[in-house]
Amino acid sequence: MQFLTSLLCLAAVAPAAIAPVQPNQPRRIIGTTFSADLDLTNAGRETIDRATVAFLGADRRPEFTIDFVAQYTGVKPAAPPSVVDIVVTDHPSNDEQPDATMRVDGQPLAMNPRLKSRRSVVASIPFEDFLKLANATTIVERAFDVELEFGAEQMRMLQMVAKRWAGQ
Repeated sequence: MQFLTSLLCLAAVAPAAIAPVQPNQPRRIIGTTFSADLDLTNAGRETIDRATVAFLGADRRPEFTIDFVAQYTGVKPAAPPSVVDIVVTDHPSNDEQPDATMRVDGQPLAMNPRLKSRRSVVASIPFEDFLKLANATTIVERAFDVELEFGAEQMRMLQMVAKRWAGQ
């Protein structure tokens, strides 16, 4: 009986002894590309200004993107935007041709599936916080269990965007 009790106690603590002390470190991707675009809406009276940093996968296609989005009246900001939206998007490698099939009365139906949406998260921050972010020496965003580290060129371009949005 004492042997059985000892064996049960050992089995109860064994998983804790086997489990790693440190959790797995997330994968880290260093960003390399930057792009920007403007959308003029309401007959050019309003602007949606977007700066995008991309984090490329092994196939040199974006695996993740982070968009910084500001909206303001006119073609260029007369005053800094009150908030900046940060949109982190996951671009899985199988996005280009998603798999979808359908059977109708037991027979395959020809379909041409296409992607309707991607997995994204959005956060809004005050413009003052965006300025802190843009003037930082390093930025690492963690989303979707991946760390996205901004590259040096992305940091420089983000500083330029912040200055433009601030009216400088």
